[in-house]
Formats: sequence, C-alpha cells, structure tokens
Amino acid sequence: MLKNEEFALTKELTKEQQEAARNFIQVLFQEDLSEFWNILCDIDKSRIYGLYEANHYYDSDVELHGFVQEIRDNVRAVYAPLQGQGGISTKVRYTSEGKMYVYILGSGENPRVYPVGLMPETYIEEERFSQRLQISIYNDEFRNVAL
Repeated sequence: MLKNEEFALTKELTKEQQEAARNFIQVLFQEDLSEFWNILCDIDKSRIYGLYEANHYYDSDVELHGFVQEIRDNVRAVYAPLQGQGGISTKVRYTSEGKMYVYILGSGENPRVYPVGLMPETYIEEERFSQRLQISIYNDEFRNVAL
C-alpha cells in the first residue's frame, strides 16, 4: 500500500482524473482487449512489449494477443472487488516523477483502498501541446503491479 509520505503533492481530484479512474475499471472488465491496450500509458505498453519479446524469444508459441490478455487477467484479479464500482477519493496524489494516484475504496466486509495510477502523456495537436491521462498498471519498480 502506498503511504502519503511517499507523495510530493496531494490536491483535489479533477473531473478528468476521476473519469480516467472510473473508465479504467469499466474498460478493465470489458471483453475488448484493444480498449484495455489503448488506455495504458506508453511506458507500460513498452514494458509489456519488451516482456513479450523476451518470452517469445524463448518460446515461439507465445503470441502478443494472448500475452496481453494474460496481463489483463492478472490486473482484473487485483481490481475484481471494484467491479461494482467503489467510492473514489476526493484527492489525487502526485509522485515526484509526476505520476498520479487516485484511490478507489472497495466495498464489502473488509473494504480496502485500491490505487489507480495515472500518467499524463503530452502530444502535439494543431501545433499546440495537449495532455491526456493514461493508466499505469506498474509502479516505479519494474514488473510490480501498482498496489
């Protein structure tokens, strides 16, 4: 679990951040793998592809679609208690590297907090810099799900 002292800044949650966290939970449990892939940040896509390449090198039967499905299934298992949509924190927490965490509270007898990682990605559109929030399923230590 992430602790507040691990963050450089805590602010009020914006509507865009709230929607990104809610959308992640919805997309995660849909069947369309391409939607899951499209909400991931570029860093995580690169990590997944690198892991796939390494696995494919040693086992040519490994194919990318199935590899990504397996990762999604593992992430689904972590966030399964949120399928009924838990409550979202009113705060967003920023790391010193710029990654954001939104907490979602699960329901049930023993509710726990589930962090959803958001990465701001910048792109140029019509000669202006724009930003979108993408999901990060890894924490800053390689190969660890962000919990």
